[in-house]
Amino acid sequence: MSKVLMEIQKRLTLNWLIQGAAQHAGMTFHHLVRDELNVLNPKLVRLYDQYALINLLQYWQPEAKMLLGSPSRYWKRATQERSHPFFNHPLLSQYGGVLAEESRQRGLSRCEEKGLTKLPIAFTFQTLLVIERLRAMELPQQTKLVQLGKRTASLVWGIPMERLDAELASKIVLPPDLLQARNLTGAAFRAGIVGLGGVVRREGKLIVVAKATNWQLLAKELVKGTAELICLHGLNQLDDETYEQVLRATDRLDLEPWMLQSGGELWRRLLQFVPNGCSIAEVLMHLARLPAGTLELLIADVIEQRKHVVDSLEKLVKA
Repeated sequence: MSKVLMEIQKRLTLNWLIQGAAQHAGMTFHHLVRDELNVLNPKLVRLYDQYALINLLQYWQPEAKMLLGSPSRYWKRATQERSHPFFNHPLLSQYGGVLAEESRQRGLSRCEEKGLTKLPIAFTFQTLLVIERLRAMELPQQTKLVQLGKRTASLVWGIPMERLDAELASKIVLPPDLLQARNLTGAAFRAGIVGLGGVVRREGKLIVVAKATNWQLLAKELVKGTAELICLHGLNQLDDETYEQVLRATDRLDLEPWMLQSGGELWRRLLQFVPNGCSIAEVLMHLARLPAGTLELLIADVIEQRKHVVDSLEKLVKA
């Protein structure tokens, strides 16, 4: 296998972890600051619970299937068709569908408790209602919510608040040259984008930027951008030509829905093995520095939930 292909596979694995961290944050961040949110509006936490489930389960709704295709069919194709973007990736092709289905089942099991319908058409109407209610409740509190999002991301990930730039907006408008779509799926995803996170350089410093249409999405994008910043440790040894080749092959809008629907469960399993005294940011940084093959084997062990993973991560961090 060529060096470039190995680096592409490694970057796909890191992107999977990045999207998984973001998806998991969307399910949990609002509970970390429940008291602060209740002070702003006691109805927010319940709505964020519902929106988090909507954000996960949307991929299995009829509208999403018409646009993106059936998740089960997509993941089956990953194991069979050479033209599939994940066919050559041993982890995504083998485990992506399993983790996506596990995420779906976890989400469905929480619907009744959180007051979210499972009925397809009713799901769509409730989605619209939740979005509108969040917009109305967040509007008077936007400044406080932005600061709360930054403070929470800083607390969990250990990143200084001055390196976080966050904004709540009614609509996300992308410049024509940013995140260009490569196919119809990417174009549709780009047209309906509701959150954006990443890393930019300002005055010689790398800054995490996040913009979203509600606080739950803003938290996700702050986490995604922070995880992206940490994972740059896995790219800084590449020459410029290889770096560009890797990013062209992996940083694609049309891959995000599939990594989001499966990545949350991957991240949940990784969190179970974080050694005592280690932060998740520290673990992710060391994972990003691993060679492609070593990273692949370790993440496979995480997915399979093998008991020795804790020891492996502890040795990795202390090395």
